Amino acid sequence: MDILFALVIGLAIGSFLNVLIVRIPKGENIAFPASHCPKCGNALKWWHNIPLLSWVLLQGECAYCKSPISRIYPMVELLTGLIFATLAMKLGLGAEWFVTALIFSLLLALSVIDFKYYAVPDSLNFTALGLALLMPLFIFGWDWTTGDVKEFSFYQQELLERFKDAAVMAAAFFALGFIVKRIIKKDALGEADIIIAATMGAMLGFPLVLMAIYVAALAAIVPAVVARGHMVPFVPFLALGTWIVYIFSDHFMKWWGMLYA
Repeated sequence: MDILFALVIGLAIGSFLNVLIVRIPKGENIAFPASHCPKCGNALKWWHNIPLLSWVLLQGECAYCKSPISRIYPMVELLTGLIFATLAMKLGLGAEWFVTALIFSLLLALSVIDFKYYAVPDSLNFTALGLALLMPLFIFGWDWTTGDVKEFSFYQQELLERFKDAAVMAAAFFALGFIVKRIIKKDALGEADIIIAATMGAMLGFPLVLMAIYVAALAAIVPAVVARGHMVPFVPFLALGTWIVYIFSDHFMKWWGMLYA
C-alpha cells in the first residue's frame, strides 16, 4: 500500500515536472496561464491532466485539435512515479523519502531539459543542491509537531559533512573543467555540471560519489562515440550515475571494501 501511495504521489509530481520542463527554459510563468495545448491554445480540462492515464485515454492526442502529445510527458510522469516508489521501498515513507525523491525528480527534470535544450536552469539546479545540503534539517532537525529545532548539535556534523563533500566535488569539477579547457581549447564542463557535482557530493559523500562519477562516465562513452564530436549533454549521465549508486549503495560499499580490504 505504501508503494502504491508513493507511486501516485510521484505521478502527480511528474505531471508538475512537465510544466517546469516546458515553461522554465522559455522563461514562462509556471503557474499562469493554466495548462493548455501548445498547438491550438485551448485550456485543458482537469480530466485531460490525470497523470499518465489521460495520455493513454486520449491516445496521445490533444482532445481538441488532435495534434500529437509528446511521449516525453507520460515518460516523465512514469519515471517520477518509479523514483518515488523505488525510494519508498529503500527508505520507507517519511521526510527522508520525500526530500530524496524530490531531489532525484529535479535531476530528472534537469536531464530532460539538458537533452532538449542543451541548457540547465539554475533555479532547478540550485534547488536540488539546497535540498541535498539541508537534508539533515528536514530529516532530523525539525520537530514537525512544535516547529522547534531539536538536538541540532547532534546533526551539525552531518550538515558540515554534506557541505564539505559538496565543496570538494564542486572544486574538483571546476579544476577539471579548467584543465580540459586549456588542453582542448573549448569548454568541457559548464557551471551546471559543477553544481550537479556538488549535489552528488552532498547526496552520496565519499567514496560513493567517486563511484557515481565512474558510472556516469561509463554510461556516457557510447553516446559520446556515436555523437562523433557533437555536443553530448553530461547532466543526464551524472544524474543516472547518482541514482544507480544511491539505490545500490550497500553493494557499492561492499565492492569498495573488497578492493581495499
